[in-house]
Amino acid sequence: MLFTPGRPLPADPQSTQERTLYHASRTSGEMGSMTREGGTWQWRQLRGDGPDAYGTGGWSDLQKWLQG
Repeated sequence: MLFTPGRPLPADPQSTQERTLYHASRTSGEMGSMTREGGTWQWRQLRGDGPDAYGTGGWSDLQKWLQG
């Protein structure tokens, strides 16, 4: 069973709520979790570590990270 924290990430930022945990799959197949506060997103890959396993930024930055 795949661990999926929070809600599925909506396709557009207007459908998201602050301080709500979301999840989405990266193109690599790894699952990530993300949340938004004050217009800034924070995200983390659930498995693995390294410079690309986490980050912060805007909605477009989050989308680029999901494509990685």
